[in-house]
Amino acid sequence: MRQYRLAFAALAATMLLGGAAAPALASPPAASQATATTATTAADIPNVVDVTAANYQQVMQWSHTKPVVLDFTASWCYWCKKQDPYLRQYNTADNGAWVLAKVDVDRNPDLARRYGVRGIPALLNIQNGTEAGSRHVGFDGPASLRTWLNNL
Repeated sequence: MRQYRLAFAALAATMLLGGAAAPALASPPAASQATATTATTAADIPNVVDVTAANYQQVMQWSHTKPVVLDFTASWCYWCKKQDPYLRQYNTADNGAWVLAKVDVDRNPDLARRYGVRGIPALLNIQNGTEAGSRHVGFDGPASLRTWLNNL
């Protein structure tokens, strides 16, 4: 008889805990909804941004929503200046499908070192917070740039 009482008590405790767990199971959808409303949508992400140490982590978060092209450049770089209008034109033509994230190597040498950038202009494809695919280093004309961007 005592065994039955222990079994019944265990069953009752399980049922009570199960009942207590049911409302807890209802909580995750609410948490998911909160995450969805605070998450960045593609429409909230700018098409072109200047990257600094202060906003670098935010830019990396955006790469989880759409590709980020890190454009390592400098104000004195002739080829960077030649490439820039094409990058902006293609970004507009692609309706902001990717973020043009400009990194001035003189103002952000730590970012250039982090990615091992040794020559500019240098374009890196960042997706899901990490470098993906090949780099595009130098500027040899709009056709090769367009081809590289088409493969993001």
